[in-house]
Amino acid sequence: MNFNDILKDFETEAKGPKLESDKHRADDIQRLTDTWIKEKSVPELLPYAGELLDRLLVGVRKQIEFIEMNSIELQQDEREIKLLLVIVENELDRVQFLIRSYVRVRLSKIDKFAIYLRSEDEELSKLSSNETVYMEKHLELLMDLYNSQFLASMPEGLQALDEVAAGISMVEKPEYERPVFVKCKRDNHVLIDDDEIELTRNGIYVMRYSAIRDLVSNGEVMVL
Repeated sequence: MNFNDILKDFETEAKGPKLESDKHRADDIQRLTDTWIKEKSVPELLPYAGELLDRLLVGVRKQIEFIEMNSIELQQDEREIKLLLVIVENELDRVQFLIRSYVRVRLSKIDKFAIYLRSEDEELSKLSSNETVYMEKHLELLMDLYNSQFLASMPEGLQALDEVAAGISMVEKPEYERPVFVKCKRDNHVLIDDDEIELTRNGIYVMRYSAIRDLVSNGEVMVL
C-alpha cells in the first residue's frame, strides 16, 4: 500500500480536517517518477516536462498550506490530525525530492552540453525558458573565466571552444552509443549494424542507446 492509499483510507475514516483530493495526483507522481528515471538513464537531454511539473507544484503548494493551517490545531485535538499531517508531510517530501532530483539531473546535462545545446535548434527547444536563461548565464560566466585564466593569452586561432581539428570536435555531445537498460512494453524489433534484434514484451535488455532512441521517445520501451 502506498501513501495515496493510506491517505485515502485515513480521510474516509477520520473525523478531522480533509485534504483537497486530486484524482490525477497519483498518476502525475508516477509520471514524474518515470520521467525522472528516464532523464537519469539516457545520455541526452530530454524535453522538459513543463505541464507535469506545473500541476505537481500546484499540488505541493496546496499540501504546504494544508499542513500550515492544521498544525496549529495539534495541541487542541492532536489525535485527530497528527497522523494525517505525518502522511501528508511524507508524501510532500517524496514529491519534492523527485522534483529537485529531476531538475538537478537536467542542469548537470545543460552544464555539460551547453555549447552543443545552444547550437542546435532541436536541442534548444527541449529547454524551459528558465533553463535557457540559466544555460546562457552559466556559459557567459564560464567563458569569462576561461578568457581571464588562459584563453586570452593564446593565439587567436586557438581561442575557440567549438573548434573542429583533424575531424575531432571540441564540443562535448551526448554519448548516443552508451549502453542502457530497457524493458519492452510490447513485442518489437531494432536494427543494430544491419542485424534485426527481436524484442519481446516485458523483456529486459542492455543495448546501445542509439539503437532504441526512437522507441524510448515514443514510449514503446521503458528505460530502467
